[in-house]
Amino acid sequence: MHVYRFRLLSEEQDDFLRDYDILASQTFLDFHNLVVETAELKGNELASFFICDRNWRKKKEITLIDMQPHDDSTSGVDDDDDDRKPRTSKIPTLEMAKVKIKDVIDDPHQRLLYEYDFLNPKTFYLELMKIIDADTKANYPLCSKSVGKLTPSAVTALPFIAEDASEIPLPGEFDEITQADDDNDDLLIDPNVEMDKEW
Repeated sequence: MHVYRFRLLSEEQDDFLRDYDILASQTFLDFHNLVVETAELKGNELASFFICDRNWRKKKEITLIDMQPHDDSTSGVDDDDDDRKPRTSKIPTLEMAKVKIKDVIDDPHQRLLYEYDFLNPKTFYLELMKIIDADTKANYPLCSKSVGKLTPSAVTALPFIAEDASEIPLPGEFDEITQADDDNDDLLIDPNVEMDKEW
């Protein structure tokens, strides 16, 4: 069994960092519960993970509760022909309890956003750091590294980003923090790991 190690950062608080180890077969609901516990969030608000590309553009939403209507019918108005409305493309939405970690990882440094509490949004940045063999004595998921305590004023909403934005700035010093923290944190992929998708 293999473990995915993700690093979580807050853009507004440089001294806050969490590393999470989660089994490839565990779900995003397991991941959500671990983040809520270790970041000391209240745990009574809605939340979503967003699978992102290298520029932090959202490609897929994995939400705690899927409240999106699944009726493909329209109300008689074709939004594509309505010039008064900005054109937006909806991203696919899945439920955390139904999605395993390995099902959506398609990049060796996969980036994700975790948004908690949509009325008072708190946004965190996640990146896959390495894939390792599971420790048979460990109880996954777990927090393998914890630095700093989240302060209420340190977490802010991610600014609105248009779907067609050419590039989104990286969160403050994300790459520097992840590289400077530990030389051993380079992505290590076991050659025996069988991935569902080509990298």
